[in-house]
Amino acid sequence: MMKGDQVLPSKEANLFKQIVKFYETKQYKKGIKAADQILKKFPDHGETLAMKGLTLNCMEKKEEAYEYVLRGLKYDMKSHVCWHVYGLLYRSDRDYRQAIKCYRNALRLDKDNLQILRDLSLLQIQMRDLSGFAETRQQLLMLKPNNRNNWIAFAIAQHLHSSYDLAGKILMAYEGTLEGVPVSERYEHGEMLLYKAMIQEESGALNSALESLDKGSDQIIDVLAAKEARGRLLQQTGNLTGAEAVYRELLEMNPDNYNYHTGLQSSLGTDPGSEITPDQRATLQAAYEDLFEKYPKSTGVKRIPLNFLEGDHFKAAVQSYVTRFLQKGIPSLFSDLSSLYVSTAKADILEKMFEEAVSSLPSSDKLPWCQGETLEEPAVYVWALFYLAQHYNHRGASTKALEKIDAAIAHTPTIIDFYLVKARILNEAGDPKAAAIVADEGRSMDLADRYLNSEATKWWLQADQVESAQDTIALFTKDGDQGNNLHDMQCMWYEVEAGNSHLRCERFGKALKLFKAVAEHFADIQEDQFDFHSYCLRKMTLRTYVKLLRMEEHLHGHRFYCMAAFGLVRAYIGIYDQPIALEGSKSAVSAVSQRRPSATPGSLL
Repeated sequence: MMKGDQVLPSKEANLFKQIVKFYETKQYKKGIKAADQILKKFPDHGETLAMKGLTLNCMEKKEEAYEYVLRGLKYDMKSHVCWHVYGLLYRSDRDYRQAIKCYRNALRLDKDNLQILRDLSLLQIQMRDLSGFAETRQQLLMLKPNNRNNWIAFAIAQHLHSSYDLAGKILMAYEGTLEGVPVSERYEHGEMLLYKAMIQEESGALNSALESLDKGSDQIIDVLAAKEARGRLLQQTGNLTGAEAVYRELLEMNPDNYNYHTGLQSSLGTDPGSEITPDQRATLQAAYEDLFEKYPKSTGVKRIPLNFLEGDHFKAAVQSYVTRFLQKGIPSLFSDLSSLYVSTAKADILEKMFEEAVSSLPSSDKLPWCQGETLEEPAVYVWALFYLAQHYNHRGASTKALEKIDAAIAHTPTIIDFYLVKARILNEAGDPKAAAIVADEGRSMDLADRYLNSEATKWWLQADQVESAQDTIALFTKDGDQGNNLHDMQCMWYEVEAGNSHLRCERFGKALKLFKAVAEHFADIQEDQFDFHSYCLRKMTLRTYVKLLRMEEHLHGHRFYCMAAFGLVRAYIGIYDQPIALEGSKSAVSAVSQRRPSATPGSLL
């Protein structure tokens, strides 16, 4: 069975090196040819058998690949190469737990193999084995302490393991090894300093984080990120005056960044997410009057005060704000103001204001709150109607909403946005089929617009007209391959909507297929992070990398995944309750056995 040490003669040993080279350069046919040359003389050489199997795996010949690798292990179980290759096969099949076992077996035979240790660390972070990841990265650092990536990766491992102090000490120790930073590496070094400040902030060492930013201010290239972190840290340490100054500097750079406005408001002693006192309101009002003088063209500076102003102050501010939207015909006005509807008083002011506008514009050609003599364009009237239609629909008055949108369409039938809003109103009023017809009418007015096509498709699906939806969305997919094209584009909104439509029509098999496709997309997204484990270390995008890892940990809380999972459960229940579900006129999807399925909830996906 096991032949012990299998040492090849020099000629075949060089040929074996060629196999590895051909594999790395994706010259698989040449690799197979070279392997066959060795196996002709040494048919039981385990490492060559394993490499041939690995090469076959890349040629989509998985069964043969596993056969050759297992034969290689059979003849040479003491070869770390065979175990490493076996792990690579499992990794390609996304069976990471088995791959880790193979790598560990390989390391028992060659404990200091850098390549195997690196591959193991990638699988450990992918599987979130944080303790194992930290141990492996420490071993790599000890073996090769002159490699920057080993220091950084070990710090990340400790950071993710919540060992903040140790992570910070590792980065400081690495800084101590630097004699100088070359110009070509200034960006990477600056990113490391920002990452160190991030670790200190998360550990609660806020003053240390501020000190790190101050010391590295002349070395950090991403000045904006440093300034944002500084403002946040000053705020958390209670230095509101300093934080206010920083956020005012940031607003000079971008007065429409809402995060900066939130920071400024907090620095002024208010919590943007809670009720404010009259004194706080007066402080904010004065602050935004000052900001308006500095940035008169900023939309954010005009819009944000609408959140905290009340009564006549709110009315005057909102009248000034909406005028430009109406005059320029900006369709997103209602979407912009919809968050104000949590206040009934503000919603009432808006309703009265727009009703007065609709009443006065036809006769005076002026907005009632504008004192100038300039006459408004006729389009202002129709955009006021458009706003009112959405306003009444939001407040549940479907009849009034339809009256307003019909009046707008009658006035100017060429504005496509009107048809989309009418479709929404009809759908919420309980007539999804009429909504789909109206949306399709709007789509036909601009056949080159993908958004309109998607909207019409959505409403056809809401009306359970799946064939019409397929015909519509097919206009923007590759000819003859609609299903695969949508799947490749990870078009989850369509798959969820179509799946729900099939559920409503009790076509459980088709629904199941669509919901499983969504689950596959999320599996792919989770798999896609694999390449970033090494890439982000090389590029030193450390803060973004940590955010990516944390996002991936909550990936399955995404609404599309939740909707698909819920749909899968309903589809399985439907199939169980109705063992033979006819799909269309000919096909029967699946017959389930009379016993209840024994699959665990996790296996549904």
